[in-house]
Amino acid sequence: MNVQFYVHPSHVVSNTVRLQESECLHATQVLRLRVGDRCIATDGCGHRFELELVSITRKEAQAVILHTDSFQKSSVLRGVALGSLYKKDRIEWALEKAVELGVDYFYIYQADNSERARWKKSRLEQIILSASKQSKRTWFPELILADNLQQVKLEAVKRSEGKELNLWAAHESVTSSERLPKKLLEGCNLFFIGPEGGFSANELSWFKQERIPQILLGDELADGSVLRAETALVTILAKYY
Repeated sequence: MNVQFYVHPSHVVSNTVRLQESECLHATQVLRLRVGDRCIATDGCGHRFELELVSITRKEAQAVILHTDSFQKSSVLRGVALGSLYKKDRIEWALEKAVELGVDYFYIYQADNSERARWKKSRLEQIILSASKQSKRTWFPELILADNLQQVKLEAVKRSEGKELNLWAAHESVTSSERLPKKLLEGCNLFFIGPEGGFSANELSWFKQERIPQILLGDELADGSVLRAETALVTILAKYY
């Protein structure tokens, strides 16, 4: 079967798991799985389970674990911090593609040039869940909403857990010749991306103060070298996919 279900870690007890609500409905009503059928599930924390269904009710399906594969988290972690975009479909598309391309941390922050937008975190987390299942990920990325660049950095330091934290800012008007690094370093790698209006003078000054290198994604000599925010995000992640 080419479907991977999600089971919350708290619903994995000993050698049994419980598929609940939407996952149960998908398994039993859409795919018509019955007692005795086998399927695959993940807890989003590095484990993939081969299951056999043993009981089914309207709201829950119970299964026994036949086999477990465990996957280590990479020593090279990838994060992107995207300035909040006004249009809902653009930020949801960006989040979905970031998950498919293996992002570990996805920050959405209110940049100086962001139009104020209230994002329903539960909706965005559902997109992460769906995209993670579709792309067969076993480690689901974490979504962090932040008020500004400074808070993003504080949260990134917290999540790096003592590992090296490597920071870059993608800026279309940078005058240096610095480009994307050829490969990522071990530890946490985080790329800052501005909103539609780009980074403000105050934010560019902060990058300089924090000694965060500013990198150019497009070709300054080419026609149409400025990338939209979501295109910049995909360009960065695809480079290291």
